[in-house]
Amino acid sequence: MSRTYTNPVYHGNFPDPFVLRFNGRYYAYGTGPAGDGRMFPILSSNNLVEWDFHGGAVDPLGQPGLEEYWAPEVAYHEGRFYMYYAVGQEANPDHHLRLATAEHPLGPWTDADVNLTPNEIFAIDAHPFRDPRDGQWYLFYARDELEPPHAGTGMVVDRLLAMDRLEGRPQPVLRPFADWQVFELKRAVKGGLDWYTIEGPFALLHDERYVCFYSGGRWEEPHYGVAYCLADHPLGPWKDEGHREGPSILTTLPGRVLGPGHNSLIIGPDLLTPYVVYHGWDLDCTARYPRIDPLVWKDGRPRCDGPSWEPRPAPRLPDVLEWWTEADPGAAWQLRGGGWNRVAAGLEADSEGSRLALRERERDFVAETSISTPHGPAGAGLSIGDLEVVIGPEYLRAGTATAALPKGFRHEAWHTLTVRKEGARLTATLDGFPTVTTELPTGLSELSLTSGAGARFAHFALTRLRAIAEA
Repeated sequence: MSRTYTNPVYHGNFPDPFVLRFNGRYYAYGTGPAGDGRMFPILSSNNLVEWDFHGGAVDPLGQPGLEEYWAPEVAYHEGRFYMYYAVGQEANPDHHLRLATAEHPLGPWTDADVNLTPNEIFAIDAHPFRDPRDGQWYLFYARDELEPPHAGTGMVVDRLLAMDRLEGRPQPVLRPFADWQVFELKRAVKGGLDWYTIEGPFALLHDERYVCFYSGGRWEEPHYGVAYCLADHPLGPWKDEGHREGPSILTTLPGRVLGPGHNSLIIGPDLLTPYVVYHGWDLDCTARYPRIDPLVWKDGRPRCDGPSWEPRPAPRLPDVLEWWTEADPGAAWQLRGGGWNRVAAGLEADSEGSRLALRERERDFVAETSISTPHGPAGAGLSIGDLEVVIGPEYLRAGTATAALPKGFRHEAWHTLTVRKEGARLTATLDGFPTVTTELPTGLSELSLTSGAGARFAHFALTRLRAIAEA
């Protein structure tokens, strides 16, 4: 019987869901109190469908009037986790962006005592984005802009000089421009202006173009939905793609889902399928529940067959999946004896647990592993036949091709190595940047973990890209 899921995937109030993937697992963060005295509820999952609750992330700041804690998003960089979030007052909207840090996605989280947007009159919905082309970090966020013709909340992007410091030169991404983006006419707390809103930015690079998803309208209302804009560089110029009449990614489904929006995106367990993660109201408008639906690309444009409410095929699992520590992904298995305890059809581990034989025929695949070398740079990674894909002292190497590691690279931190084989072409990526490509020799028969000296591995996953008929 095939696996299915039905939205919502978690039956608890969880607005503005953001999902981080770390060491093969998923961690979700939502707006508001968690019920344990802390802010921002945290969930975890192995498959995007079944979620466990872990309480809240950060303690309230303890400053009078700061009762609203909104839209946390988390970036992992060189061994630390950075949570960007908004805090402010309900009666006098003057929210600003702050930062908390941790050494594990579940925390403990510590506020960094920094206001990232002291010069903004209102700033929310921070979204950290690392450019896969050069490794530069940016922070997208929403801010108030009072100029006509559509006064309201729009989106900007600024360069992160460090994970806790913005350059201070925000560039425009998109301002409200359409009737469906109205928040409130003659809004009293904004001086009686007709107020429009676009918010919730989420950026990615697809086919050499940058895509920024956003939500528009009023979050409590059915006209709230998700659209997108495009650019050739993170700093713009950005252009909306035909959404004057309404959003194209997610809209209300009368009688089923109300006001879907504030999305993030994440790659599914198969390492291939992107999923839109978003919230939607229940029909009584008592809570916003987290939901997922797959994202597809058509003619270079994103599409989502959602919001769904009926049973659908669950996210595909990898053909091979292994964690060496089920309880704590921060611990690791070392490549010294022991063995993998799962065998997939057509793939099996050897007695040492270090090699995975491709027994049927040579296959195209995408594989991923998380690596840490606490004893220093040691050439750890994957081997495909005689070709090694390893992290060296200052480079990522695939065969004879190399790419320089980013400045400040920490070998002792956890890093995700992804390898994609298509025909004779192999592409390897480390943490999304850098990327190196090489040509493969023929006759490859097995994939192995390469330990170097004292390397640790926390997980391994492999998915075949397509079936190959038997000769």
